[in-house]
Amino acid sequence: MIRYLGLIMILLPIMAFSQTLDKVIAVINEGVITESELHAEVDTMTKQLQAKGMKLPAPDMLRKQVLQHLIDVNLALQLAKKHHITIEDSELDEAINKIATTNHLTLSQLREELTRQALDWQTYRRHIRQEMTIAKLEQKAVGKESFVTPAQVEEYIKTAALQDKSHLLYHLQNLIIPLEEHPTAAQVNKSHQKAMQVLKQIKAQDDLSQVALNESTSEFVLEESDLGERPLIEIPEVFAKTVVSMKPGEISAPIRTANGFQLVKLVAIKDTQANHQVTKTHVRHILLKAGSSMTTTEAQIQAKNIYQQLKSGKDFSTMAKQYSADMTSAVKGGDLGWVTPGELVPEFEKKMDGLALNQISQPVKSTFGWHIIQVLDRKSVNDAASFKRQQARILLQQKKFAEAIEHWQHNLRADAYIKILATELA
Repeated sequence: MIRYLGLIMILLPIMAFSQTLDKVIAVINEGVITESELHAEVDTMTKQLQAKGMKLPAPDMLRKQVLQHLIDVNLALQLAKKHHITIEDSELDEAINKIATTNHLTLSQLREELTRQALDWQTYRRHIRQEMTIAKLEQKAVGKESFVTPAQVEEYIKTAALQDKSHLLYHLQNLIIPLEEHPTAAQVNKSHQKAMQVLKQIKAQDDLSQVALNESTSEFVLEESDLGERPLIEIPEVFAKTVVSMKPGEISAPIRTANGFQLVKLVAIKDTQANHQVTKTHVRHILLKAGSSMTTTEAQIQAKNIYQQLKSGKDFSTMAKQYSADMTSAVKGGDLGWVTPGELVPEFEKKMDGLALNQISQPVKSTFGWHIIQVLDRKSVNDAASFKRQQARILLQQKKFAEAIEHWQHNLRADAYIKILATELA
């Protein structure tokens, strides 16, 4: 599925077709895909390929591939509507602001960049809203299936086959030479021969994307994709056994899978290292919060008053024991001990990280109330063991989620009524 979220340089279509000239080319349940929608999406893909300097596939082939993408999007959005899954304008605005920030742009600069490329702002927003809607739907549909237990994390860490390679990231590309769902022996043999032919071309040109375009025919529509950097646990087992013995730049022999023969290229291997240095902070605080005896405004006023007393020389520990609403730390003079990044709420951590040693902060508000913070010490430590567990949990969750999404999408299509009216696209 083509993803738009987070991409500034995507080339969104701005061409609009008259409704009187439009026609339905596919029916998906109660929804339809029109000629103008397909044309617009094909135009997007064409511009993306041209921007990369790549040779375009045959027009009919590109139209077929794009239509399948539109069917997937249409099905997902229909289901999202059925379950009342929407994206509020405030959520959309926040996402677009993050896109701008990530790309070191202000919102106005982002709009200027899109305008410079003749990209329509409202169309851009609509694509991002669709992407966010589908992501929320997927999370609702299969999110619980990605739960990982502590035992599973420990089992992953202890797995001997992965132990020495758990810190490695494999950058992979793959190319699929398709097969029918129930192929005959002759079809399997023909597909394998095509795979060997494509492998020879890749070794000669060293460009999977271009070879996929050049070698695609009406019979064999080759699908190339960049899988990005993945740890071994995220690589399908049918590939993993081959990948671990490959060197960067090497291409595998054809690997038989359920949907055809696949060629896998190992682009690079990144060693993330077992050593993971983080800065731990020894910090204490005084918390003032609203309750039955104090309003939010009164809590803020009292926090400011305590801050002034501390600046005048009052003892922090004594004041914490007397005034702090955090009873666990109050008995220890407000001491929270040594904390690691991400352990505290963002507002607290941001203020804490900006303090010099022994400096006392002005009151800062969080979801808990008003904090007065003092940093007592900092040290750099290697938390490789903790980091490894955290990474293992994330990787296992991602793998479970990806597998669940694939199964869910398959069922979504299987349960849908899909009728392609344009015979040349069927």
